[in-house]
Amino acid sequence: MKYIIGLYISLVLMMVVILINTTIFDDEYSGIAMFISLGIFIIGNAFFINARQLKVTEKE
Repeated sequence: MKYIIGLYISLVLMMVVILINTTIFDDEYSGIAMFISLGIFIIGNAFFINARQLKVTEKE
């Protein structure tokens, strides 16, 4: 369950980064925001992969 929560938190963080870039910074730092979003996306993928592996090992 903690992996699913981590995945959800990473998705929320990605949206917050994009929202802050659009509203506060007026798209001036879009490259940096996309780089940060990519890092958060990779971390979210790690949470997803761990959740899938955990589910597979529980079935065995």
